[in-house]
Amino acid sequence: MTQKGPSPELPARIIPLAALATPSQGLQPVVQRRQGASHETIESFLHYFNEERSLFTISRYAGGNLYINREQFNRNYHSENPALGHENLLTNDSILISVTQSGLLNHLPVLSGLPVVHFETQSGPGRFLLTCCELILDGALEASPSQTRTRLFKHLTDLLITTLLDSLGLELSVAGRRKHRQKHIRSYIESRLHEPDLTPKSIANAYGISSRALYLLFDGELGAVSGWILSRRLERIYKDLQSAEFTSMAIAEIAAKHGFRNAAHFSRRFRQKFGLSPRELRQKKLAG
Repeated sequence: MTQKGPSPELPARIIPLAALATPSQGLQPVVQRRQGASHETIESFLHYFNEERSLFTISRYAGGNLYINREQFNRNYHSENPALGHENLLTNDSILISVTQSGLLNHLPVLSGLPVVHFETQSGPGRFLLTCCELILDGALEASPSQTRTRLFKHLTDLLITTLLDSLGLELSVAGRRKHRQKHIRSYIESRLHEPDLTPKSIANAYGISSRALYLLFDGELGAVSGWILSRRLERIYKDLQSAEFTSMAIAEIAAKHGFRNAAHFSRRFRQKFGLSPRELRQKKLAG
C-alpha cells in the first residue's frame, strides 16, 4: 500500500520548540458521556469552567470543539454555526472531556489567543481520540491496575494535544494564529453569503471583536473583507449560471439567492469580475 505523504504544494508545518507539547502532566482529563436530557441547558456545562477547567465536546458526526473558558463557551453556545453552537453539544452521542485550564495552556499557550478550535472525528487524530474515549466509557480499563490506567490516561493527554496541533494545521506563530482566525471567519462568512445584511460590522460583532481588528486580520489581502464577500458571492452565481439545475430560474432570483438586493449593482460587478454580463454567460452556456 502506498503511503500518502503531505502535499508538495503545501508549506511545511513549522512549530517553534516552545510551542511543542511538554511531558503530559497536569491536565487531569475526565471523560464523561453527556446525559442527553432534553431539558439540558447551558448551565449544565458551566460548572466545568467554574472549576477552572476547559471542555472538549466530541461527537462522531458533529466533530469536536475545544472551549478554553466560560466566556468562549457562552459566546459560541448560541451560535448559528452548527460546528460551534449547541447542536454539537446536544447530540445523543456527545462525549465530554474536561481538563485543567492552566495545564492545557501550559502545554499550548497559543490557545489563549485563538477562537474555538474545531476538529474532525471521522478521520485523523480526532478519530483516534473518539475511539479512545469510547473504550474508556465502555469500561475497557476497569480491570486494569491503577498504574496501567495512569499510563493510558497519559496517552489520552498526548492524543488531545496531537488532535489540537493537527486541527490548527499551521505553524503556531503569529502568522499561524492569524491564518487560523482567518480560516474560522471565512467559514462563518461562507455559511452566510446568502444574507444581504452580511457586513464586516456584523461579522466583527459575531466574533466579539472590533471592525478595525477584523480589517487588520485581513490586511494586505485584495479587497479585504468586503471584497472577499463580494468575490465569493459572484463566484457562486457564476457557478449557478453554468449549472443545468438553474436554467429555469431568473438571473435576478439567483442573484438574490446569494445576497444581492440591487440587480443593476450585481450586473455591473459581475461584468467587472468576469468580462461579460450574467445574461451573456447564460446564453453562451445554452448555446453550447
